Amino acid sequence: MYHDVSEVDNPWCVSPEEFEKQMKFLNENGYKTISLDEYSEKKGKCEDEKVIVDEKLVVITFDDGRLGVFEHALPIMQKFGFFATVYVVPEWVNGKNIPNNEKYSSFMNWNQLKGLDKKGFTIGSHTFSHKNLAKLDEIRLKSEFGLAEKTIYSKIGVNVKHFCYPYGAFSDKTMEITNKYVTSVGVKRGFGEEKSVLARQWVMNSTNLNIFSKLLTKPTISLCMIVKNEEQNIEKCLNSVKEAVDEIIIVDTGSTDGTKEIASKFTDKIYDFEWCDDFSAARNESIKHATCDWVFILDADEIIGKEEHGKLLECANVWENQAYNVLTRNYSDNSSIRHWQPSLNGAYAENFQGWFPSMKIRLWQQALNLQFEGKMHELISSSSKMNLSTLPLSVHHYGSVSSFVGKKSELYLKLAEQKIKADPQNAKAYFELGIRLKEKGKFAQAEMMYRKSLELDSSQLTPLLDLAVVLQKQDKNAEAKQQYGVILEKFESSDGHFGLGNCYLQENDFELAEKHFSEAIKLNPIFFNAYVNLAVVYEKQNKLNDGVEVLGKAIKLNQRNPIIFHNLGVIYEKMGQPEMVLKCYNQALQLNYPQKERLVKRIEGIKDFMDKNG
Repeated sequence: MYHDVSEVDNPWCVSPEEFEKQMKFLNENGYKTISLDEYSEKKGKCEDEKVIVDEKLVVITFDDGRLGVFEHALPIMQKFGFFATVYVVPEWVNGKNIPNNEKYSSFMNWNQLKGLDKKGFTIGSHTFSHKNLAKLDEIRLKSEFGLAEKTIYSKIGVNVKHFCYPYGAFSDKTMEITNKYVTSVGVKRGFGEEKSVLARQWVMNSTNLNIFSKLLTKPTISLCMIVKNEEQNIEKCLNSVKEAVDEIIIVDTGSTDGTKEIASKFTDKIYDFEWCDDFSAARNESIKHATCDWVFILDADEIIGKEEHGKLLECANVWENQAYNVLTRNYSDNSSIRHWQPSLNGAYAENFQGWFPSMKIRLWQQALNLQFEGKMHELISSSSKMNLSTLPLSVHHYGSVSSFVGKKSELYLKLAEQKIKADPQNAKAYFELGIRLKEKGKFAQAEMMYRKSLELDSSQLTPLLDLAVVLQKQDKNAEAKQQYGVILEKFESSDGHFGLGNCYLQENDFELAEKHFSEAIKLNPIFFNAYVNLAVVYEKQNKLNDGVEVLGKAIKLNQRNPIIFHNLGVIYEKMGQPEMVLKCYNQALQLNYPQKERLVKRIEGIKDFMDKNG
C-alpha cells in the first residue's frame, strides 16, 4: 500500500530514490507484479481460498490518485515491467473539497489517469469523496459508490471492479454494496483477509529497504512459556493462542502432574529447567529456544481472545516497532485492589466481578536479543533507544485466585529479602518486600519497608499510597491523613481522595468524607468502591435519596456484589419501605453475602413486623 512517490516531506510520500530501490529489489529477487484481476482468478481456483503459486508475485496499490504516481512511480515501474492498481477519489481529481490534511501533495488529472490505464495500470474506486463509510446512512452510501463509478467511467471509460475503503472503515451495509466488486482492500497490515477485505503491507516515507524486504514474507511468532504443575490451565491457554503462533516453546521447572503430557499435544519443544529461585533465568531459557521473528510471552493461567489474533498478527507486520507493551486484565473479586474496576464487558470475566490492569512488554523482535531481568516480577526492560508501542489487545489472567498464590507469595517474600541483601540501596526491592509483608498482614513491618523505599526514592505514587494504606490498617489515622495530604499535593489521584475519604469516614466527619469520595469519582467515574462508600456517607447523613441514587450507579458497574444490595436494603429500612428492603436483602443473600446468618435473622424480623402490622 503506497500513497505517493515524491520528494514531499510527509509520512505517506516515498521518495523516488527509495521507491526505485524498492522496485529494483523486487526485480532482482525474482518478483513479478500481478493485477488484482489475476490475483482473484488464481484465488478462485484454490479450494481453501489461499493462493499458492511457485512464482514470486506481488500486488502494488496506490491510494488517492496522487500526481507522483504518474510523474515518478510510472517511469520507474516501467523499467522493470511492473504495474499497479490506483484507487481514485473523483472529487479530488476535480480539485473539489480536498481536506487540508490531504493537501500534502497534488492529484492526477483525468488525462493522466487515462494514460495509466493504457499502460496496464488498474483504476479502482476510493469512493467519490473519501468519506468514512461506517458513518453514512444507506442513501449517502449508495451515492458515494454510484457517483464514483459513474464519474470514472464517463472520464476514462473504465468499469470499476476494485475498491478501497477510506480509512479502512466499513459496516454491514457497506459490505453488502462492496460484494459486487472483484476485490476490496482495507488498511490492516499483513497477509490476512477479514470479511473479504484484503490486508496490505504499508510502505511509507520511513520504510527503509531492510524493512521493505521483510514486508514480503509473513512474520513468524514464537510463544515462550515457563510452567510448573499447570494441568488445570495449560490446555485452555494453548488452545487460545495456537492458531496465532508458529511455534510453542515450553520450559518446565519441575511439574509433578500432567502439565508436560498436555503440552505435548501442542508442541514437541518442551524443555526441563532446574528451578533456581529465579524467574528471569527460567524465562531466558525459554526464549533461548525461539527460532521465529517475534517472541510472545504468556503464562499458563492466561489466554488471549481468538477474535484478537488478527491484531497480534497485524502488529507483527509493523517492523518499525521493535517491541510492544501489552495490557493484562487480572481478574479478581477483591474490589479493594488498587485500580480494580468492574467487568462491564463480561466476555472473559467468567465468574469474576472485576479486574485490575498491569502493563508489560510481552512481544518483541527476536533479533533484539532482549533478556528478562529480576529474580521476581521479572520484566523485559525498555530502553530509550527501543521503538516501543502498545499492542491493541488484552491478555486475560486468572491466576490471581489460583491455589498456588500462597506458595508463590512465600517465594516472592524470600526473593525480595535476597534482593535487598544483594542491593541495600534498591528502593524497588524495599517496596516489593513491603507488598509481600502487607499481603501477609504484617503491617508494621510493611510500613518500615515502605518508609525505607521512600527514603531512597519518593517520586513514585504507588509506594506513597501503600504507606498510607498500612498506616490505616494500624489505626494510625492521623498519620494516614497526613500521608494522603502529601500524595494529593504531588498527584491528582483518585486513590488518594478515596483513602482520605475513608480516614474522614472513620472519624465520622461526613462532610469531608463526602467531598473526597465525590472527588475520587470525578477523577475515576468507574471507581466502584468510591460509590459504595459515598452511599454509606449519605446514609449516615440521612441523605437517603442520594444514597439510593449512588448505589444505583454502583449496581450498573457491578450487579454481582452483595454489599451493594445489603447497603441499599439498609437505606430502604430507614425510608420505611419493607418490600424493597426484603427484595434487596434477598438479592444480597443470593449473591453470598458474607454475614449470611445475621441477614437471615434480619429478614425474618422484617417479615414478622410486616405480618403483625398488616
